[in-house]
Amino acid sequence: MALKKGISAIIGTYKGEEYIEELLNSLKNQTINPALFEAIFIINGEEDSTPEILSNFKNKNPELNIIITYSEKGICNARNKGIELAKKEYLIFIDDDDYLSPKYFEKILEHAKPNRIVLGTQYEIDYETKEFIESRLTNSLLESSGIIEDAYTKLTEALVITTNKLIPTKDVKKSEFNPLVKNGVDISYYANFYPEHDYEFYVMDKNEEANYYYVFRKGSISRKSISYDFNITDRLNVITEINKGLKKAKTPEMASFIKSLTGGQVNKINEYLNAHPEDFKKVCHEIYKRNYDFFPYKYFNENSENLDKPNNELLIAYSFPPSSTTTGNAICKRVLDNKKNIDVIYASLNNLNKDFELEKIVSEFLIRKITIDLDFSTEWKNILDFSKKGIEKLEEIPEYEKIYSVCYFPHSHFLALEYKLKHPDTQWTAEFSDPIIYNFDKNENSSPISDIEYINRINKHIPKELKKIKETDSINFICEYLTYIFADKIVFTNENQKEVMKNLFHYDKIKDIIESKSEIKEYPTLDKKYYYIKESDYELNEEYINFGYFGVIFGNRSLEDYINGFDCLDEEVKSKIRLHIFSPNKTMFEQLLPKELLDKTTLNPNISFLEFLNLTTKLDVLLVNDSETETIFKINPFLPSKFGDYLGSGKKIWAVCEKNSTMDQKDIKYKSRMYDIYSIVNTLNQLLEIENNNRLFKDKDYHIDFDKIDSVDDLKYIVDKDQKIKRYLRSRNTQLIKKIDELIQVAEEEFRKDSQYEKEIEELTSSINQLKEENENIKSSNSWKITKPLRNITNKFK
Repeated sequence: MALKKGISAIIGTYKGEEYIEELLNSLKNQTINPALFEAIFIINGEEDSTPEILSNFKNKNPELNIIITYSEKGICNARNKGIELAKKEYLIFIDDDDYLSPKYFEKILEHAKPNRIVLGTQYEIDYETKEFIESRLTNSLLESSGIIEDAYTKLTEALVITTNKLIPTKDVKKSEFNPLVKNGVDISYYANFYPEHDYEFYVMDKNEEANYYYVFRKGSISRKSISYDFNITDRLNVITEINKGLKKAKTPEMASFIKSLTGGQVNKINEYLNAHPEDFKKVCHEIYKRNYDFFPYKYFNENSENLDKPNNELLIAYSFPPSSTTTGNAICKRVLDNKKNIDVIYASLNNLNKDFELEKIVSEFLIRKITIDLDFSTEWKNILDFSKKGIEKLEEIPEYEKIYSVCYFPHSHFLALEYKLKHPDTQWTAEFSDPIIYNFDKNENSSPISDIEYINRINKHIPKELKKIKETDSINFICEYLTYIFADKIVFTNENQKEVMKNLFHYDKIKDIIESKSEIKEYPTLDKKYYYIKESDYELNEEYINFGYFGVIFGNRSLEDYINGFDCLDEEVKSKIRLHIFSPNKTMFEQLLPKELLDKTTLNPNISFLEFLNLTTKLDVLLVNDSETETIFKINPFLPSKFGDYLGSGKKIWAVCEKNSTMDQKDIKYKSRMYDIYSIVNTLNQLLEIENNNRLFKDKDYHIDFDKIDSVDDLKYIVDKDQKIKRYLRSRNTQLIKKIDELIQVAEEEFRKDSQYEKEIEELTSSINQLKEENENIKSSNSWKITKPLRNITNKFK
């Protein structure tokens, strides 16, 4: 159908008898030639006297092209019907309670073009008082005119209101409003309409008097009372439509615009949660079921006024999502907890596993992501490459006010140091997640730096009163030392860590520097919303008490204390527990767990961070243990990062602590002392709320208090109890020795097989060499009769 010059005005109306005459009069008063516009009224839903009012108006004004029709209930159906009937080149949607200035159609048509959307000047009016209402939307149009660059940023609100814009009809006819969307209709429509086209946007100058009067009245969507259907279900339906549009976005600018449309929807969700916090988990589950590609968790259940404040800060993190590392996850928690928009520079670490779910969540706080293309390595060359490539990229960006580097891997601090030397006015905060110089064997974690060029260059910057670095100094030693000197602030995760790291330097000036710059900032516990972003489908049998352990074990962190506790349970109680382990150390656990406990254990590979958070809310008891450090450090400098995650789960935490460790100093209800089997068994009984008659030992306290021994019977009882423990430990020791012996036998058998294979290969190689030698002898023989056939065959295959 060939479209005619002019404007098709599409007006859906539902019970508009009270206010529609204002619109009708404004149509009658239009200065444009009546032949250049048509007004299509679509009556939908329950009727009142509106059809009669429209018919009378049409009869009294035959010069106007008034079309009256009907649709199924709902504004989406009404607009779709109007689109179907439109016959003019350009189209505009008008609400039945709004009205227009006399010059509106005439002036707006003058600026129409096939690739352009024209917006009139808009004023918002209170229906009852008839007074103008100040709004950002009104001001954005009053303050603009002509072609608008960056319209998707500058005019976001105006662009997603269905009314007050002249649009090429041929484009609108290729689209439709979704009748399933009850509220948020405008945003749902334009989120899918704009990505299909490449428009320029033109705003009418207010002096041209092309005014659209947008009327607020009681019962409008903006004034609806809070309800689950309106604030949750309807909002999530709109976000579903926004996600459809996001898939169509062809440019980053368009994608950013469409994502921004979720903001108002989340605000309405937050309004409901503020009034009904008891429904938080229900809403989280509903969001998860929708399986969105994008959901703005940054704003979910938050006061948006505290977000998106101006911030000129750079995070330097060698390991950062999507690379999946414990260090990267800890840094990510800092970003999510701080709730500040930042830039980040990190290495791609292509050779490590990826966690794109976590990356998607944390990316909402990232303004600029700067990626250095590097594989993971702790070698000095890799550290140097990260620093050099990082500085090259950062020099293309205006100077930062603040930089924040996080180190377990020293690369981050080395790059931060280079930036600080080039930009001394930038404030550098450096965080150490753990001590990095020594490992659990008292050996240095890294090799000597052996880079005289680097040493000479850096030494020029070290103040005269401080010691210079040397070629024989290890990489990690130099990382700590230079960071203490040049950073403006040093962050430690706990007081023990600070004391241990400070006292590794037998140099008072450095100790004083550390003390003057340091602050303690423990690993954060994330907002509860992050525990429900990804719902784990891991199966748990609620008939059992489900214990969960996440992480690796090694020489200084074992599961032995927990094993001892489980072993000491009565058989009846043992049958009621299940242990769930998530770790890459499957083989190690298979060897260490007694068969009886292994039969009650499910061994799983590592899971993503977001699933881990969710699973902590479903297990009954979460296990966390200190690393043994007393043979290395005077005090334990480590605080397990997952302890903070466990705190947000709302579940029971069983912590096995080294004496005076940071975790030991926490107020934890279920806490045991490392290598203290009395403490272990006592805590486990408390956890399981076992009555006295089911205990391995019949008393309530498993610590021996000799001051309270009143009789020989008491002493006899304690000795008897101690003998039971000793018998158990001897039994457990025998089990482990047997396991070790079995492993040795397996290894020796493999060695024997390898030796046999080597012997067979050696014999085969010898036979082949012998055949080669005989062959050469035959070919070189002087016997014509012998060599001629052989030569013929040889020549044949040449």
